[in-house]
Amino acid sequence: MDTTYQYSPGSDIRVRGLPTYVVIDSSGSMKPHEQLLNDNILEIIDILLSRPQIREFVHLSIIEFNTRPHLLRGMSDVLEGAITPKVTCGGATNYGAMFDLIRDRINVDVPALSSAGVNVLRPFVIFLTDGAPTDESADAWLGPLGRLLDKGWRRHPHTMSYGFGNAGEHVLRKISTLRAFTAEESIKGSVEALSSALNSILRSLVASAQKKQLQIPEDVAGFRSIPLDDGLY
Repeated sequence: MDTTYQYSPGSDIRVRGLPTYVVIDSSGSMKPHEQLLNDNILEIIDILLSRPQIREFVHLSIIEFNTRPHLLRGMSDVLEGAITPKVTCGGATNYGAMFDLIRDRINVDVPALSSAGVNVLRPFVIFLTDGAPTDESADAWLGPLGRLLDKGWRRHPHTMSYGFGNAGEHVLRKISTLRAFTAEESIKGSVEALSSALNSILRSLVASAQKKQLQIPEDVAGFRSIPLDDGLY
């Protein structure tokens, strides 16, 4: 797995850093899980702030998306310990504007980290969704997705997804470059599925910080892995 974005001269003395984007579906169907989402986001941020080894490596941004995307917490906010805004669920599940926002944030965050002396690894995006795209047309989200994952763009990220509820496997397969997980039918629309996905995200970030390189899960309790299309991105 190529996790490297760039290594500057003298990189052996620079601290490695992983720009990480946790992207949360906050559409209306997620309303019953709103409190659980907020509790777990707070836990993730608390762990990042309280453990210097993790904070030094994982540079976390949190984005929610429904009818429109919204940057809940930027990377500098995490480092400065700013108050965590709450996820508010409602609206549609529009993917296109969300992909555009992620690309815009990467273009801001990667140069900022590099300027701060961080040896930047390839950005990592984690999607958490329970629904299919509600954009006006397939082109409205496939176009932005293609721009985000375009290998011709030097900063294109690795992506991983967790789907439950009504999230379709064909969509999870399209938006994922490393791994995609879908909840087993027995827990597909339950709190258990969301809790398992959020716990998996946290464990992945902690393991990555310990190894100083991206670590992704092989298995997730209550989920099964979806085969990805070889060579898609």
